[in-house]
Amino acid sequence: MAGSTGLTLLARTRTGVLHLNFGLRRGRTVLLRDIQKAPLMVIRPFELPCGTLMVFIMNPTGGVLGGDHAEIRAVVGEGARVLILTQAATRVQPAPDGRSATQDIHFAVAADGRLEYHPERTIPFAGSAFTQTLTAELEEGAQFGLTETLAAGRVQMGERLAFRSFESRVQVNVAGRRVYLDCQRLTPGDLTSAPGVWGPGEYQASGVFVGGVPGELPSSPGILASGVSAGGAVWVRGVASRGPVLDAVLVRARDSLRLTLWGAPPLQVRR
Repeated sequence: MAGSTGLTLLARTRTGVLHLNFGLRRGRTVLLRDIQKAPLMVIRPFELPCGTLMVFIMNPTGGVLGGDHAEIRAVVGEGARVLILTQAATRVQPAPDGRSATQDIHFAVAADGRLEYHPERTIPFAGSAFTQTLTAELEEGAQFGLTETLAAGRVQMGERLAFRSFESRVQVNVAGRRVYLDCQRLTPGDLTSAPGVWGPGEYQASGVFVGGVPGELPSSPGILASGVSAGGAVWVRGVASRGPVLDAVLVRARDSLRLTLWGAPPLQVRR
């Protein structure tokens, strides 16, 4: 990641590190080992009624500044069930020298393991730049789910599409074979509001689910669409003018896919 941005650790404002290792102990999913370096941290894991272990990623600074870097790693062992959330939205703030904030996420999931990552919304402030890579390496029989939402900026503050750039690369591999790849590079301008990018919407959503055989796919006319990649991964895409509307549709789609693909009940998240 450092090479792709031209930054070194010394040049960055802050470098947060979070490494998590999950596994089974006496039939229950537990956090076996963790490495935390501020400003990234997790609080005590919580076990949901379904047996999934839930952890919140926290950044007590309240946002990321241009030049900041986050390195997140999670390993999920065979049979473990893990849900990773973020405590709050990712507020991306600009750096005086124009540097980009960067985030590098890597997940590894063993056979019969399940990892879900559903972070809160990313909100790029005016003049900010953000670059993220997310790679999930799955063994055969592993399950993975991801949903993300992105705001067009602090729209209530009059900062719609006022950020400098937003880049995201999400790749999912199963047994070394790529089943999903999604690359975005948004640089606000005339084309940013074109159909299929933003249109009149203020919020966009994307996601991918792997594991199981796709059945009926979720959809919401005018807001959310879904399909299956050539590698068999289920993707979702959405856009809406109001964040809560998009969030509600995305949660319904997530719960539908969890049931269809994995036979799993809706998530009952306690905050």
